[in-house]
Amino acid sequence: MALPVITERNGAMSQKILIVDDEPDVIIFLSAVLEENGYTAIGAKDGIEALEIVHKENPDLVLLDLMLPRKSGITMFQELRRDRNTSGIPVVMVTGVSEMMGVDFKRFPYQQPTGSGETISEASEPAEAPVPDGYIEKPVDPEELIKVIRQALKE
Repeated sequence: MALPVITERNGAMSQKILIVDDEPDVIIFLSAVLEENGYTAIGAKDGIEALEIVHKENPDLVLLDLMLPRKSGITMFQELRRDRNTSGIPVVMVTGVSEMMGVDFKRFPYQQPTGSGETISEASEPAEAPVPDGYIEKPVDPEELIKVIRQALKE
């Protein structure tokens, strides 16, 4: 996916937001919402491409789907947090996986569901694992998206 040209708004550079999703329609929709609200959107279709873009473009925030080809959103998130060059970039999870499907977002990512519906722990205490800066469930409500982004960016 081609990277858009960074635009200026009111004399200041707009903030870059990387959208990581394997569904092109989701990237197009989220890009439109972001651009309507003064952000610059960059798209990536999988976790590997997204990590390359993060290191090249240094986005102000990442919107990250959990279920991705080649490198899952969970793995990508953990890699972002372990790298001191990217650990400060806010990450908002955008996912169709809800608490009804066995994911407790308040304990994510140190608790993950298994196929049998049981939960396995990846860390013994919540403080041992980083948590994303926000969550948005699909289908995405544009107003809620912008609200969560502004909170994550501390605007």
